[in-house]
Amino acid sequence: MAIKKKKLNYYLNLNWSYTIEQETYNKKVYYIIKVNELPGICTDAESIDEGIKEIKKAIKAAIKLYLKNGELVPEPIDKKKFKGNIAYRTTAERHYLLSKLAAQENKSLSKELDFLIDVGLEHVRPHVNH
Repeated sequence: MAIKKKKLNYYLNLNWSYTIEQETYNKKVYYIIKVNELPGICTDAESIDEGIKEIKKAIKAAIKLYLKNGELVPEPIDKKKFKGNIAYRTTAERHYLLSKLAAQENKSLSKELDFLIDVGLEHVRPHVNH
C-alpha cells in the first residue's frame, strides 16, 4: 500500500506552536519567535503581530524545502493523543529514594514525580510554552 504524500496546504494548516522571547538591543524591544516543531526556524520583529506574519512565511519556506528534498516534515504534537500514563522503569534504589521523598512531603509517588519533573523542565527549558 502506497503512502499518501501530504501537500503543502496540509502542513500550513497545522497548529504550530511558538516560543516568543522579548529582547532589548540598543534600547529597542524586539521579539524573537521560534517554531517549536521546526528546529532552526525563527524570526525577529518589532511587534508580535509582525513576527507572527514573518514566522508563517518562514514556516512555508521551510516546508517547501522539506518537500522538495523529499524529507519528512516534522508535525506538531496533538495534545489530545496524550492520556497521562507513562511506563517508567528505574533502579530499585531510585524507586526507594523517590518513595521516601514522597512520604516526607506527604504526597503520592505520582504527585512527587510530577513535581520533580516540572522543576526539571522549568530548569532545562524555561521558555517552552505549555
